[in-house]
Amino acid sequence: MNTLRPPVNPLSDALRELIRIRHGKEYGSMRRLADKVQQATDGSDPYKTISRQLDGRPRWQLVEWVLDHCAPDDAEEGWREHHAVRLAGIYYAVHQERPPRYTGKLIVNGAVVEDAISSPEEARDPTTRVLLLQDEIARLQQSFERGEELSAQLRDQVTGLQGQLDSLQKDYTALESTHDVFRQTKQELDGLVTTLQQRVRTAEETAESLERRVRSAHEEAIFSQAALEQKKIEHQELEQRELQTRVDLAEARDIADRRYHELDDYRKESDEAQHRLRTQIVNLQRDIVELRERFQGLDSRTPNRPPPSPTPPTVTTPSPSRPPAADTPKPRQAGHDGRRGPEYDWMGEDDQNFFT
Repeated sequence: MNTLRPPVNPLSDALRELIRIRHGKEYGSMRRLADKVQQATDGSDPYKTISRQLDGRPRWQLVEWVLDHCAPDDAEEGWREHHAVRLAGIYYAVHQERPPRYTGKLIVNGAVVEDAISSPEEARDPTTRVLLLQDEIARLQQSFERGEELSAQLRDQVTGLQGQLDSLQKDYTALESTHDVFRQTKQELDGLVTTLQQRVRTAEETAESLERRVRSAHEEAIFSQAALEQKKIEHQELEQRELQTRVDLAEARDIADRRYHELDDYRKESDEAQHRLRTQIVNLQRDIVELRERFQGLDSRTPNRPPPSPTPPTVTTPSPSRPPAADTPKPRQAGHDGRRGPEYDWMGEDDQNFFT
């Protein structure tokens, strides 16, 4: 008995052709495909489903099985995407609807019937919408992780800037101490100059009245004058050092102010980015819960129920420098007096705590 009978519609024809290329024409080709599907899904034997749909109207699940398990060993890169677009166009022509879980373009007879779906709002069936929401959550999680890495880098920069600020503070304290020493030295020099001037005047007065001490007074005057000049030179040098010290101190203060403002800007940007990411994740998780509640009845009647979404990521506690986020109000469910209904049974305890 040949299991690859003449096709009933173009979609069956295309699927049988892919099965023939991978598993041959001989008896048992569909059996080998069914074994591969059963091994991959760890479910019941799909042989009857494959045979019945190939003889009738194949569903998109069968198309996905063929795409997953009928690729040739020497298939080129992009083989699956190419045949997925081709089979999606045939599926649309046969069923007059977009295949579930398919988000690419719909091309029929070389013409684009519908563009690719890029957001959950464009999806027409809940399965595709949940799939797109899961992809968007994964992208947001990656963005959140990149934000965490940026926060770690900013924290390292804060540590480095804090060390530089401490060093500048120490230098400033040392400069203040040096300035005090200079000021004290200047006062001492001023007092010494005044004293020397008084001695000069005393020597001149003494020279007029005491000729016997003229030479002694003259020598003392010469010595005092030399000391005075030396002190004046030292005084000028101290004034120049004091001026340079003030300039250095002003520059150090300007650098410290700029570093502090840059640090404050980095911290604000990090806080805003993390707050936006957490808000987007919480909103998306709430949308998923709402979708699951809305289509709970639909899932119970659908034979191929989509697998539950992975456990949502846990939002980390904001850093102490960031103001706490506003509490998210708990959703009230109709008919339960505000209590959680059975729609929360699919979530674990940690997930329920996350949404409360």
